[in-house]
Amino acid sequence: MLDAVAPFTEKTGTAAAFVSTDGGRDIQQGLIDYVANFTTIAAGKRFNPHVTIGVAPETYLNDMLAEPFKAFTFSVTGAAVYQLGSFGAARKELQALSLTL
Repeated sequence: MLDAVAPFTEKTGTAAAFVSTDGGRDIQQGLIDYVANFTTIAAGKRFNPHVTIGVAPETYLNDMLAEPFKAFTFSVTGAAVYQLGSFGAARKELQALSLTL
């Protein structure tokens, strides 16, 4: 996948590449740096898939993390490409793909 998107990557992107609700002032420099360096710092063996579900008080999160977690499996039925916004949240769907198994 990294090879496929390589022609579309840009190391010198700015806040203008992100979805902003505040003229780019809500786009953190750390996010811009993370995206620019993703292939070397977070891809391949360093990739950490996750699901962002919202925000909560830290005490609630600590209690939730202390509970037993039952493993589960799932199958992918689709994928989408999003333009990121503040804090790296997927903000604007650019392309949705249905997968047939």
